[in-house]
Amino acid sequence: MADVNLVVLTGVSTKNAVLRTKNSGQIKAEFSLQVDRPFVRADGQTVSDLFLVDAWGELAEWTYQNVRTGTRVFIIGTLNKESYVTRSGGKEHLTVVKAKHIDLASNGAPTITAELDEIRKDKWDSSVIVSQLLSVREAIES
Repeated sequence: MADVNLVVLTGVSTKNAVLRTKNSGQIKAEFSLQVDRPFVRADGQTVSDLFLVDAWGELAEWTYQNVRTGTRVFIIGTLNKESYVTRSGGKEHLTVVKAKHIDLASNGAPTITAELDEIRKDKWDSSVIVSQLLSVREAIES
C-alpha cells in the first residue's frame, strides 16, 4: 500500500510564473505562493508561509499563461524534497509543492468551514477534518 502525500493550498502568487524547458524536453512552470495562516500576531500582523510551486507539462503551460503576481489560486499537489549543489559546492535541500491541479480561486476554492477557533487549534478533531475535506471536494466539483 502506498503512503499518502497530499497538500491542498489556497494563496496568492508573489511573482509571475516562469516557464522553463528542462534538458529532457519537459516543460516546467514555477512560482512562489504566499499562504496566510488563520491567525495574526499579537501586534495584528498577518502570519504567512511562502512555498515554491512547480507544475509540469500541460499544467505548466496553463500556469504560465494564467498565474501572475497577485493571482489567487487553488492548488492540489504533493510535497517533494529536491536537492541541488550550490555555487560553492555544498548540497542544499528544498521542499517544493509539485502541483497536480491548479485553478484560479475565483473559479471555486475551499473555504474554511469550521469555526476559526477550531482551525487555530494544534490538533483538529475529526469533525474539523471532515469539514475541510468536504470543502475541498465542493471546490473541485464546482
